[in-house]
Amino acid sequence: MFPERNGMFRTKRLDQQRSSRGFVILLVVAFFVIGTAWFIFSSGFWNVSTVEINGLQSMDRGEVTREVDNYFEQRNRFLWKGRNLLMLDAGDFTQTLKDRLFIANVTVDKVYPSILRLMIEERQRSVILVSNEQFVNVDTTGVVTSYVIEPALSSARDIIAARSLMDSSATPVIIMNADDPLAPGFQIAAPEQIKGWLDTFQTLLGAGLKIRFMKIQAPDASLARFVSDKGYDIYFDLKRSLEGQLATYLSYMRSGDSKNPINYYIDVRIPGRVFIK
Repeated sequence: MFPERNGMFRTKRLDQQRSSRGFVILLVVAFFVIGTAWFIFSSGFWNVSTVEINGLQSMDRGEVTREVDNYFEQRNRFLWKGRNLLMLDAGDFTQTLKDRLFIANVTVDKVYPSILRLMIEERQRSVILVSNEQFVNVDTTGVVTSYVIEPALSSARDIIAARSLMDSSATPVIIMNADDPLAPGFQIAAPEQIKGWLDTFQTLLGAGLKIRFMKIQAPDASLARFVSDKGYDIYFDLKRSLEGQLATYLSYMRSGDSKNPINYYIDVRIPGRVFIK
């Protein structure tokens, strides 16, 4: 009888020992998981402390830094994110900077544990506005920043006089006669209008169109007349999607319709329909 009772006690002690060991292992694992999570998310070891910005040409470094800080500030609203480099979504970060800074592209390089390296590819950020023989520079805020001087002045005049064509590296030229003389500091258009004009130039030049400059009646006008290398105008509607209008123009030009020569203009503002004079 006693041996049987001793066996029961021994089994009970073994069960207790196994339970104790299991509890200790669970406790160690829990501490490890919590410690690892704290180290990754809350210790600050992986927080961005240095932002290296390369590739700037005309942009202000402070403008880029402010947008980076704004992005991280918005991330602070979400648990575990903030300035954490491990948790940084490079795709979302890239798109946000492209939209806010109006740049062509940005390459994001994470140098762990705390360095964020950016390579900025700028795009055209201003236009030359010609108003009543005045040539002024207008930036993406829509404000006249300065009068155009040489050599940009001669280049703009050559484009207007059909001595040269616009290319992707040149500052777009826009003819729009204002009611009053223009001077630095004057708000001539809204930022979204300037950016829309720049986007349109970029799209048309990227599609291979040979254009010289754009004519528009007012900043909020929908009709934009782009003067071609042949001297006729190409009519686009700035308040409609450019894709269908551009496709219509390219399709017509590829068709080689010699029975209807373009003397004054080609109007492709209604996708799928072409009006010629």
